Amino acid sequence: MEALTELCDLVARNPTQFSEKLAWMCNRCPQPDSLSSGSPRVSRSQLNAVLAVARFLSKCSDSSDTRPKCVVLEFLHSVPSSFTQSFWPQSFTTESIASFFADFLSYVAKAAELSSDFAADIAEFSGDVVLSAIGENSAISRVFLTALSQNFLPILPSDADRLVTCFLDQLSIPVLAPGTPREQVPAANSETSSAQSSPLSVNHYQPNESEASPGNEASHVSGSTSSSRVGDEVTSATSSRGSMVMNGGSILWKSGSGVDQLGVNLGINDGGGTLFRQQVTSFEEESVESLEKQEIVFKLIAHILDKVQIDSRLLEQVRLIAKKQLQSLSVFLKIRKRDWNEQGALLKARINTKLLVYLAASKLKIKSIGALDSDGKSTKRLVHEAVALLIDAAEACLLSVWRKLRACEELFGSLLAGVAQVAVARGGQLLRVLLIRLKPIALAVCSQADTWGSSQGAMFESVMKTSCQIIESCWTKERAPVDTYIMGLATSIRERNDYEEQADKEKQAVPVVQLNVIRLLADVNVAVKKSEVVDMILPLFIESLEEGDASTPSLLRLRLLDAVSRIASLGFEKSYRETVVLMTRSYLGKLSSIGSAESKTVAPEATTERVETLPAGFLLIASGLTSGKLRSDYRHRLLSLCSDVGLAAESKSGRSGADFLGPLLPAIAEICSDFDPTVHVEPSLLKLFRNLWFYVALFGLAPPIQKIQLPTKSVSSTLNSVGSMGAIALQAVGGPYMWNTLWSSAVLRIAQGTPPLVS
Repeated sequence: MEALTELCDLVARNPTQFSEKLAWMCNRCPQPDSLSSGSPRVSRSQLNAVLAVARFLSKCSDSSDTRPKCVVLEFLHSVPSSFTQSFWPQSFTTESIASFFADFLSYVAKAAELSSDFAADIAEFSGDVVLSAIGENSAISRVFLTALSQNFLPILPSDADRLVTCFLDQLSIPVLAPGTPREQVPAANSETSSAQSSPLSVNHYQPNESEASPGNEASHVSGSTSSSRVGDEVTSATSSRGSMVMNGGSILWKSGSGVDQLGVNLGINDGGGTLFRQQVTSFEEESVESLEKQEIVFKLIAHILDKVQIDSRLLEQVRLIAKKQLQSLSVFLKIRKRDWNEQGALLKARINTKLLVYLAASKLKIKSIGALDSDGKSTKRLVHEAVALLIDAAEACLLSVWRKLRACEELFGSLLAGVAQVAVARGGQLLRVLLIRLKPIALAVCSQADTWGSSQGAMFESVMKTSCQIIESCWTKERAPVDTYIMGLATSIRERNDYEEQADKEKQAVPVVQLNVIRLLADVNVAVKKSEVVDMILPLFIESLEEGDASTPSLLRLRLLDAVSRIASLGFEKSYRETVVLMTRSYLGKLSSIGSAESKTVAPEATTERVETLPAGFLLIASGLTSGKLRSDYRHRLLSLCSDVGLAAESKSGRSGADFLGPLLPAIAEICSDFDPTVHVEPSLLKLFRNLWFYVALFGLAPPIQKIQLPTKSVSSTLNSVGSMGAIALQAVGGPYMWNTLWSSAVLRIAQGTPPLVS
């Protein structure tokens, strides 16, 4: 297959030149007469050829040869015949068939996007193919629908209503036919023949008449409140929801009570637990296979809503289905691991599958919102209610014991992205409400994220992306609420929060949330690249570093220094200058304590700042600056810093000169990487280069002259060791190299950008 794929890609780049190869691939595909026979059967080579031709169309849809499209269309026509095992090669397992359909439909969907004519041809019969798959009770039809849920085919608008109606029937939902009064709709019959025979029948939903009425839905978002207590670990979050009632295997809600009342109803708060255990049982009665079918149905309906419009009554049914699913999410995620009867792999499979159902339902909810008419009070009410529901669901994910599961993280990200998409599109009060509720969510995520790792986790990333999406989309038209949101996060780093868990700790202990909010704001600044946002955030950071809690060595100071250097690397002149001045002053300040009594008891964070944080910040700025003016200014500032460091360290005994100058060399090398040493150099700059090389030689930082194997050395963090400068000079000639090998490489790079030191 790999050789055939390579041939396909080659033909797609030049179909005219390789027309014979294209014809050869088409001839290897199943022929129309064989596919239309009573019991068609295909070979493995024919299936590979079909995949190759479909791949060709996904890369080259404008070919003048109509044969490839005909081959693919004929095979699509024959899909209903493929739902029996006899259609496939004997060695083909269900997994192999699933893989084939996944690849085939992905190619066909891509080709349909590239060619409207091809899409129209597919739409003529795709509805019938989907209906035949729904009505066929086989594992193969199931895997086809699974693949279709990932890559949906074009359909006719006239097919949309009957497809959605059929999908709703698989969920045992009472369908409101177009033009049918509500009171004439019969109750759903869970024993219908279609539910018994379809691969998607789940027999799960049984809503009552009152729930089908929009008049009985929850009030809009003005009645929704949320509060989160953010500390080393979030312990509570409240939002308006409804009380739960049981109806078979479904979860139905009625408005009028909040989370506290919900806890009572579930028997959690009063210690009874009877209803709570019934709720756990009701979830466990849903088989994993049934949950997988629900996921497929939700995905398929969402695809239909994305492509065509459906009848308003069907849309209302779809919206209610998604609503009920998301309302049950909070209850589901409150169930602790020990409360389940199942344990181990079975429980993990159930949780993951159910979370995937919720993910599909959340996307369906968002699609149903987009399909609503944009005007009218009722539409606004429904949209506000939906946004509140989506935010409630995101909070439930965040506070769940299952929040570390990848499926829960994906659900959280999808919920935030979806609600941001809706709020940004509609703006106004909806956006303000979202930003008000997004701040405590962001703080809660920051309280849980990894404090110092390279990655703060998927939920942290989702909050960052959502914040960036809102800032970039609403900066010009909805500036005020966006400013309030940003400043609300920024000022939280200066707040002194008292946590019970930290009562016995030292006063200077920094809450995790502050460290991660700093990281979040730095990430947002780097992503959006707006000088106005930088001007809002950077002054608060600088103030904390100069006068606030971060003015002394601490984790907070290290995180702020990292943040300001990242912001300075964006190249906005004002922020760049303020940051470089602060970092330069901080670095020189470390020299004053050399040899003093205080240096023997220096805080570990102070050493980290000198050895790692500040040098890394200098290098980051050197790498990020693109303006020729700023790079020239920065080059002069760094060389001046090296001269000041060398001069101050020259009078000190021991190795302090190399300890301080060495960490700066990688940044010097980077800022000199684009410097042309052959052009005219100002005398002041030439003097700084001379000073640099003098101190490089004096402190033995250059590579040894003699070629001796260089051992790897780590950066020294000890400034009080006394050594002979003469011994250092001799070792610099004969080796081995005493310092970090990165410094040696930096010296070589600096040499390439150094102008002639003497004329």
